[in-house]
Amino acid sequence: MSRRTIVIGDLHGCHDEAVELLDKVGATSNDRIIFAGDLVDRGPKRRECVELAMRHEAILGNHEETHLQQRHRADARLLPDHLETRRVLEPEHYAWMAGLPHYLRLPEHNAIVVHAGMLPDLPVEKQDSYHLLHAQCIRPPATKSYWPSKAPEGWTFWTHHWKGPERVIFGHTVFDAPLVTEYAVGIDTGCVYGHSLTAVVLPTWELVSVPARSAYRSGKSVARIPVHGDVSVFS
Repeated sequence: MSRRTIVIGDLHGCHDEAVELLDKVGATSNDRIIFAGDLVDRGPKRRECVELAMRHEAILGNHEETHLQQRHRADARLLPDHLETRRVLEPEHYAWMAGLPHYLRLPEHNAIVVHAGMLPDLPVEKQDSYHLLHAQCIRPPATKSYWPSKAPEGWTFWTHHWKGPERVIFGHTVFDAPLVTEYAVGIDTGCVYGHSLTAVVLPTWELVSVPARSAYRSGKSVARIPVHGDVSVFS
């Protein structure tokens, strides 16, 4: 069997669903497995998600970045959710997160894995880490990014602007269905909010999902904002 590359969307503590998804796609030791960041916070099994990713590959998500930035901050100055994550992580978990890349190139598939997004007309090596970790609605050449719910008129989701040459696989933004365009595939389908966990399997680009076992975190079930085609975000 030829080697596949399996990229999985934001886990946010949803370890059981991740194991189920790997089983559903028939993952073997011959496959390359990449997690698209945001392993921690919000969900029930944060440490287990980190340790699962440590056995494979991952890129940095904005939630991992936050924990690294706040590593030496007093407990009392952390958000309760971040404190809950801190209490289950050990120094080796932080050391591993500190070594995570901001992106992974998959040249054999003409693809790049990033956590959030890209500005157009810049190779990934020249992208600002802010956009790789946070990009959503943009209006080039401006470099600011807005959440879809807060975007001024004329600001549109970054996938409208990115024209390759590579196809970008990303998470971060919670969609009501995978976002699939010629040059982008968004695979955060909100497992921690009770929706689903999604993977994209290369080289076929097949999308595979498993349903969430529970809504571990509320708040992503009301407003849906259209961002690209018939795909909306929970924002």
